[in-house]
Amino acid sequence: MIALLMSTYNGERYLAEQLDSIIAQSYTDWRLFVRDDGSKDRTLKILDEYVQKDTRITILRDTENRGACQSFERLLEQCGEADYYAFADQDDVWMPDKLAVSLEAIRKAEKDFPNQAVVVHTDLQVVDEQLNEIAPSFWHYGGIVPEILDANIHYLAICNSVTGCAMLMNRAARKAAIPFLPGIFMHDAWVALAVLKAGGRVVPIVQKTILYRQHTQNVCGAQRYRFRVSNIREKYRLAQRSYRTGHPLVFRNKMHFIWWKTVYFIVLHSYRIRHKA
Repeated sequence: MIALLMSTYNGERYLAEQLDSIIAQSYTDWRLFVRDDGSKDRTLKILDEYVQKDTRITILRDTENRGACQSFERLLEQCGEADYYAFADQDDVWMPDKLAVSLEAIRKAEKDFPNQAVVVHTDLQVVDEQLNEIAPSFWHYGGIVPEILDANIHYLAICNSVTGCAMLMNRAARKAAIPFLPGIFMHDAWVALAVLKAGGRVVPIVQKTILYRQHTQNVCGAQRYRFRVSNIREKYRLAQRSYRTGHPLVFRNKMHFIWWKTVYFIVLHSYRIRHKA
């Protein structure tokens, strides 16, 4: 059984479409646990309607506003034992074989790496509010190179490749990830780093399994990769966020972080030069 973990907050606009896409999954042995983070709109009413439609959906009655990261942590702690765990955002649309594709990949990875914490994650298709395509590949759109990032905890702590809604983890990965350290920015980066720190594996799946909806209220959306020396303030803000998530799990201090960020910069741009040739 797969435990699906969804945190909602004022999600009435797109929530029903996402829930319908989960219910329509080709793989059916799942339970959806939803924690609302203090919505003021019709989100809870919509959730109650779906609970009546499908007994696999459970609402955790805890409406304290914690923010997305801590809300997902609470879900991961309280959902109970399952074979696998997957995060779900409130505003995307899952392709029908999303769970089946990820399940096949993680079972193969568990055979290759027995008794290890494993996370698999897929690419996504970036779409607008009406689900019109913005970019066919989130990885390419965002300049994300999983083959570089997923095997090196220092690189992954600088540029997270693992999108929460596109990941599936096993029990050992869940155990490695909780509790979250205070001050981390987002749950997906933390889980991936915790798995690598525990000696586990993060495995990319090239296939796209989600319509990754972009709108004005995304907590973390898709940003197009552009190499520019300008906009130093934004780059500094992102570096602070990476350091806050990676310290002290990965980086001993700020100088250690700067060293690895420099190394990653060189490796990434060498990779881009090679692949343009």
